[in-house]
Amino acid sequence: MNKMKKISIILLIATLMATQITAVSAADSAILQVSVDDIYLVAGQENTISINLQNTGDYKLYDVEAFLTSAIDGIDVLSDAHYVLSEIDDGKTKTYEPTVYIAEGVDLGVYSLSLNIDYRRFGYEQDTNVEVPISIIVDESYVPKIKFTPFQESLKVKSGSENNVEFGFTNNWNQDVIDVEFTISSPISSITIIDNINTMVETMAPGESVTLTPIVSITEGITLGTYTITATASYQDVDGNRYYQTFALPLNLDSASASRNTIITIESMEILQESIRPGDIFTVRLTVKCSGAESYALLSNVAFGTMSSISPISPTTVSLGDLVVDDTVTVSYQLLASGDVSAGQYPVTSTITYTNFFFILVDGLIEFSLLDVPTEKVPVGETSELEVDLLLIGTESVQFVAIGVVEDGVIERVSGSDEYIGAVDPDSPIPFDIKYKVRDDAPEGSHELTLSVQYRDHLNKEHIDEMTLDVEIGGVVDDLPEPEQGGIWAWIRRLLGLGP
Repeated sequence: MNKMKKISIILLIATLMATQITAVSAADSAILQVSVDDIYLVAGQENTISINLQNTGDYKLYDVEAFLTSAIDGIDVLSDAHYVLSEIDDGKTKTYEPTVYIAEGVDLGVYSLSLNIDYRRFGYEQDTNVEVPISIIVDESYVPKIKFTPFQESLKVKSGSENNVEFGFTNNWNQDVIDVEFTISSPISSITIIDNINTMVETMAPGESVTLTPIVSITEGITLGTYTITATASYQDVDGNRYYQTFALPLNLDSASASRNTIITIESMEILQESIRPGDIFTVRLTVKCSGAESYALLSNVAFGTMSSISPISPTTVSLGDLVVDDTVTVSYQLLASGDVSAGQYPVTSTITYTNFFFILVDGLIEFSLLDVPTEKVPVGETSELEVDLLLIGTESVQFVAIGVVEDGVIERVSGSDEYIGAVDPDSPIPFDIKYKVRDDAPEGSHELTLSVQYRDHLNKEHIDEMTLDVEIGGVVDDLPEPEQGGIWAWIRRLLGLGP
């Protein structure tokens, strides 16, 4: 009885609203009248309503712009929320059909949307703005068309592995559903759908079933228990109405794979020279292997005793990058035996650090430039000295900066073709001078002098950049050309017997 009373009230309200027409007066020259058809909507699907804009006045309406919005949870305007007309002639009606989606959980009843309209009238410079309530009636509740059928055994999954699972879905309706699309997703970061995320089905007849077979990856360490992932189904009926359903799919996490642990092993540590004497420079090479699980951001470090007679002449901390399982990497260190070292054994400690988490490495901005570059003109076969400033443009400081001349068919290196600068900070010009020679057989004309810049970044990785500058190769140039003979100075020289 209460249900019949509720339906009677809804129908009464619907009848009153179906006969209601909203008119917007535009002074005495034009009236914009708004009416709505197809206001009876169904929950759980897309619905189309018809909005009629009628000009009942004596003049045209210009630049008509309508905005249809919903402030109700579960009711959304999917298409034609914004509608534009250039004009509506007097006495004419323009109709447009926005699509309104009603969610599954929306109760039966009457709801109101908001239609905001801007337009211009003949003889008026300013726009007219009106807001009209649009009433809709949800008179049919949601009835699931597709039913989820779980396969109990296939729902068991294991952490630390990839799992094949199956979910069954059946058309529980009395007509075909067409253009069916299933999408599987996971709201949990530890559970990822890695394959068969989307499944397309052209048609499902009444009673027909389809099985989805997503592959689910579950990370190690997640607590055993029951979890849910989400399936969304989108489909149409034979009349072209589109429906949406959402399903909660259970996963029974009842076991865990054996954990993989990262093991870093120094397989070998060898000295490349056969013997070492006082004052010798020698090389120590390490071979590092990864097993068990991947490792990331490896750093190798060597250290010596407090009063050791062995000292490094290359960086003691070196980045080894990332290693996958069973991968190896080598690293070398250059060391110096002091001149007064006694014969014997001296300990060297090697330490490898790493993480088993993957990091996203963001490199700093590092770019070198030359300031105050002079115009270089160098005779063939001559040596020149370049004096300029080195500028680091970027966000990170760099270490162990060294600059050198790069040889080619025109330029050759000489003593002073390299200069060590050290640490360089951004936006802090560093002056340096460097020498180079133009080859004796170099052709005259313009040429690019290439300089290499070696440095190490914040991870102690070595980089080499190159810069170029223009050099003019010319003939022999006299520094002090003799003045032309003549004039009073020539007369004095002849008078004193110093010249012709």
